[in-house]
Amino acid sequence: MFSRNNAMLMHKSPSKRLYRSNAQAMVEFAIVAPILFALLFGIFEFGRMVFVYSAVTNASREAVRYASAVGYDDYGEIKYKHCAGIRERARRSAYFMNLQDADITIEYDKGPGTAVFHICTGTVDPGYFISSGDRVLVTVTAEYRPYTKLVPFGSRTFISSSARTILGYVALTTTPGSGGGGGGGGGGGGSTDTPAPTETSGPSPTATETATATATYGGPWYTGTPPDTATPGPIETPTDTPTATPTSTPTFTPTAVTDCDQVTAGPISIEDNGNVGTMSMDILNPNPYELTVQDVHVVWNALTGGPGDVPLTLQTITLAGVLWTVNDSSGDITIASPVIVTIPGNATSMIIFTFDKVYEYRNGSESIVINLSTPGCEGFPIRNS
Repeated sequence: MFSRNNAMLMHKSPSKRLYRSNAQAMVEFAIVAPILFALLFGIFEFGRMVFVYSAVTNASREAVRYASAVGYDDYGEIKYKHCAGIRERARRSAYFMNLQDADITIEYDKGPGTAVFHICTGTVDPGYFISSGDRVLVTVTAEYRPYTKLVPFGSRTFISSSARTILGYVALTTTPGSGGGGGGGGGGGGSTDTPAPTETSGPSPTATETATATATYGGPWYTGTPPDTATPGPIETPTDTPTATPTSTPTFTPTAVTDCDQVTAGPISIEDNGNVGTMSMDILNPNPYELTVQDVHVVWNALTGGPGDVPLTLQTITLAGVLWTVNDSSGDITIASPVIVTIPGNATSMIIFTFDKVYEYRNGSESIVINLSTPGCEGFPIRNS
């Protein structure tokens, strides 16, 4: 009888130990689970906060980099004036943030420590034109809110401001013999090849000859290929070190283009763009080649063209994506661009003159003449119709 009871007790003991083990695991998990979940959610929320900070910083930098470039964007607008384009660039750089227009501020100043003198609003800002030293400032604001209350992270507002000087156009000058005229069909670029080969024939006597060839070419309408090396044969003489130095300078004549008289221009259009006025003209170049601009001659009502018969000052000229500052109030000026300007082929371009006030009163003298330097087109200036 005693042994039977002992056997029953021994049979039940493992089950009791198993139940006790399961209960202990549940208690331990209940103690550790809050700490584990708090740690996991803490890592998640901290990562979100860092992401918001990084996205805001990157959005302001990308937007100000886009706004500081002078020229036209894919929408045909001047970049530093295209407010909607600048904000869109910021949103694209922080696409998970769902930035609104009120979260992106676009301002202009004259440099560090100076006051803001203009704010870019609307879609395209017509009332601002750059001058030397102007900066664009883009400020992006975003708020971080935690998804859960398990971690002691509160809401935070991140603000990132980036500033950059608006890029201008630099006048390019060339020295005789320097390379140039490479891009866009610009005529008149130069290239100089100056080889100086030395050839020695026999151990004694030594004959040395140096040849220099200079070739000038440029633009798509030039024919011929300048030689890279001119090497006449060696000449041996009884003397110990005779030297002969012939020099040849081949000149390549550019091939004149045709159909320059097919380029046409539209009438002069005068528009009111807020606080300033513009005078523009369309240019149609049906030819497949580009045309290089020599200079521009413009006449406007400088004495009484503004509101209330006040004078008008010409501030900037824009042609084929190139903008340069004029600041002239004479009413009759001929000016060349500080860089090479080309009118594209098979396309319609526009030349725009911007004044300091609204152009309200014409006097009938307004005219625009664009003189060309492309070979074959010198005698065919582009005039308003």
